[in-house]
Amino acid sequence: MATNYFSFAKILILFSFIYPILISNAYSSKPYELVNQACHKNANVKFCMDVLKSDINSKFAKNFTTLAKIAVNVAIRYSTRTRDHFQGVKTGPPGVLKSLKECIPAYNTVIMEFKVCFNEDECGLVRYDILVAGDEAERCQRIADFNGAQDSFITPTNNVTLEFVRLGSSLVDLTCSEM
Repeated sequence: MATNYFSFAKILILFSFIYPILISNAYSSKPYELVNQACHKNANVKFCMDVLKSDINSKFAKNFTTLAKIAVNVAIRYSTRTRDHFQGVKTGPPGVLKSLKECIPAYNTVIMEFKVCFNEDECGLVRYDILVAGDEAERCQRIADFNGAQDSFITPTNNVTLEFVRLGSSLVDLTCSEM
């Protein structure tokens, strides 16, 4: 009989340690709850969801700042790959090659502006840096249009970069509103 009481006591003690953990997990946020909230305030919901869900840290994000940092990091990786692809193009129509000569430095600025965001202390400055990155992608597109390369791979690439700008700007606005 004493053995049964001792076993029951061990189970009770073990349960008293596990129960708070179970309860805290039951009341914690659902996966991607903040992502869903942020993306449904964004013009391109699918793009937003794809970008943010590409980073596991968004699954249980607690604030919009985390989501904004994720979006900017993905934008940096995308812009870097874009610039590297532009640098690798050695042959093609003259208008494309001429455009790429000016789009490569534009994308260097895009990357730099996205990176500068992490050093800013004020929401307004972060948003400004993101918008400057967008200005450079638009400049690249104007160059492509001027050189007759508007139907090349440059245009869809710039369009994606501009989606990152809109997403980043939207997330920064949400971040600023929660402060």
